[in-house]
Amino acid sequence: MTANHVTEHDQAPLARLKAVVSFETLSIAILVGLALFTGAAAAQPTGGGGGSTDGWEAILGNLYNVLYITLQYAGLTVLVLGFIVWLTARNNSQRSETGMKLTIGGGAMVVAYFGLGALISLLEFIAG
Repeated sequence: MTANHVTEHDQAPLARLKAVVSFETLSIAILVGLALFTGAAAAQPTGGGGGSTDGWEAILGNLYNVLYITLQYAGLTVLVLGFIVWLTARNNSQRSETGMKLTIGGGAMVVAYFGLGALISLLEFIAG
């Protein structure tokens, strides 16, 4: 056995116990949090006359806003970072390739940002 080869059986039992307890504690905390902070199911009718779509519209509106803002700021950040890495690569081909990929990815995110706005406008027009 070499000095660098450490198997799971060689680990200290306390370290293995700590890893298991941490995972189980986190799992239990998540389940308790979900049980305490979740409300009634969204599929239940309100007022006895059927369900309402107001909750779903608010959820979809919030999801749209989060996605739209994320695409805007993350896309512009990655685009600028890609340009900086690409233009400062000098003779390093690996860094130049990484910068080019970041630039293309950031550009795609910016295009998706504008495309998402156009797609949502089209869907709103169709829906009336």
